Amino acid sequence: MSQLDLFADAPDEPPAPAATPRRYLTDLPPAPDPVTISAQPRPRLATVKPKLAHYRPSQRNPHETAFEIAEAVSYAWHHAQGGADIEIPIGVVATLALWPLRGPDAYLAADWWLSLDDSQLLTAFRECWARWWIVRPDLIDRATPLHKWVDDEKPGPKRALAVRAVVEAALTRGLLHLTGSSDPYSRSTTDVIGALLTVMRSQGAHDALSEFHTPPEVAELMARMLLEGMSLQPGMKFDEPAGGTGGMYRATVQVMRAMSIDPHDFGWSLADIDELAAAGAAVNAILWDLGPHVLIACGDTLHEGNLSAKAAQQARESLERREELHSQAAFLAAIRKVEALVRDAAA
Repeated sequence: MSQLDLFADAPDEPPAPAATPRRYLTDLPPAPDPVTISAQPRPRLATVKPKLAHYRPSQRNPHETAFEIAEAVSYAWHHAQGGADIEIPIGVVATLALWPLRGPDAYLAADWWLSLDDSQLLTAFRECWARWWIVRPDLIDRATPLHKWVDDEKPGPKRALAVRAVVEAALTRGLLHLTGSSDPYSRSTTDVIGALLTVMRSQGAHDALSEFHTPPEVAELMARMLLEGMSLQPGMKFDEPAGGTGGMYRATVQVMRAMSIDPHDFGWSLADIDELAAAGAAVNAILWDLGPHVLIACGDTLHEGNLSAKAAQQARESLERREELHSQAAFLAAIRKVEALVRDAAA
């Protein structure tokens, strides 16, 4: 499979539908404007013929599969002596889950990933996060704990070995079968990031953060009971002050979609004291396609009160920074185009 050109010109898309009235969403940042990613020369990675023997789709309970993946990743990371920085293996899995290749053949990317050397693997990680930062800077900035390590130009050999072990463990246990569908309903069948955080974090850390992860089956039952008794109107906002990686929201959007209700018409506000959980919730908001009106906050709601205003300001700053950089890039591209025209005229 050839390297994906993440920076190729996107095909023309139909005009976006009219924005949902923001009667209830005034405290959330506006939906990000679409950005055209100009074609740029990118490093070419390996080409490999797909080998399908390694990868098995899971026909069992997706929640069980998610925990199997989490346990395999945890074992691979610690067996390779990756260290105490659990944000790295969680970030590796998040990158693989966010890889933009979607559809019935998405799992074929597993062989391509495993064909990369350490430098190429790091390049692919950076391209994936850069691509999503251009699309959703508000969420990717919140997910910084899961990807800031990819900026290390010279990671040690032990880390590189542990990262590769995590990639292999996640892919060979069927991660892309859970996250590679083009249908957001299928991608929302389980919370792999939440399972990883549950498995990899020590019991002492869970206790210190007062973390309790609601079992997914219980979350689905609660969501069904809640929504069946509500009169849902587009523009309403859901708020979760201690949301973890977003397990209740995953269950909620599953029930919504089963009821032919579009989650994009609603606002989603979530806070958690744990920066890794909040980062995971930001990744999940993309993976589960919660829509444009998402706000993820990190802090102690009991001591700091309503975190939404602070988080909304941070999201606006992320969007403004994206717009500024995009304007600078467009200006630089225009200058280069003029210089090329001048050179051609002088030739």
